[in-house]
Amino acid sequence: MSPASGRRAKIVFRLRKSDRLSLAIVDSQDRVVRALIDSRDVPAGRKTYTWDGRNDAGEIVPNGPYKPRVHLAGQHRTIVLPNPIAVDTKPPLISLTRTSLAEVSPDGDTRHDYLTVFFHTSEPARAVLYANGRQVVKQKSFKADSLKWGRGNGMPTKPGLYRLRLGAIDQAGNLGPQTRAFTVRVRYVELGRRVIRARAGGLISVRVTTDSHFYYWRIGARHGRVRSRRLVLAAGAPGRYRLVVSERGHRAAALVVVSP
Repeated sequence: MSPASGRRAKIVFRLRKSDRLSLAIVDSQDRVVRALIDSRDVPAGRKTYTWDGRNDAGEIVPNGPYKPRVHLAGQHRTIVLPNPIAVDTKPPLISLTRTSLAEVSPDGDTRHDYLTVFFHTSEPARAVLYANGRQVVKQKSFKADSLKWGRGNGMPTKPGLYRLRLGAIDQAGNLGPQTRAFTVRVRYVELGRRVIRARAGGLISVRVTTDSHFYYWRIGARHGRVRSRRLVLAAGAPGRYRLVVSERGHRAAALVVVSP
């Protein structure tokens, strides 16, 4: 439990019969740090109380184990409940170990669809990944040493360079500081130039970057499908044209200027 994050510990037990009850929180030396319930008459049944990790003065208690102590005046019994409440206000630390890729292409072709980020934490913690300041992945496991970011898992559809950071949340709910930023490029299909110049009767030649097995191209009324990473087409008549290449719904375009 982390009082600093506003978390509360739940205390649950059952009374077999009504009694005059008081409830306190004691530390490892059996010293009372918080009197939760003064002596009062309570009926039999299931009882649920909470503790916010603070002492009677309203201050957060030191880190460590604490236990609820129940006193039943009618039975002249004092019972220390066996399950301890761990107070933890120390945030976890996380460090980046390595990443699997410098460029990710989450287009669903099973090639470079996911970025794997490897990390180390100072204690069991859930890793959190931020992209350009926005949380994109939050793990469920407190024991993992890697996470995946890709299609259907917070990966943006807009291509470009993204600044990533890691954070961590421990089992008490403490959020640790983020790591230094590291970058990854999200890419689908790209043309090597935005403006391509050619002469009439010559050739249009441009590099196409994609990890797809093939892509489609269109310029004017002409179109086709190719596998080559360099697209070479007849320039045709003089004029200005728009060349579009696409794969799996993603596109890149360039202006083609054909001079006489």
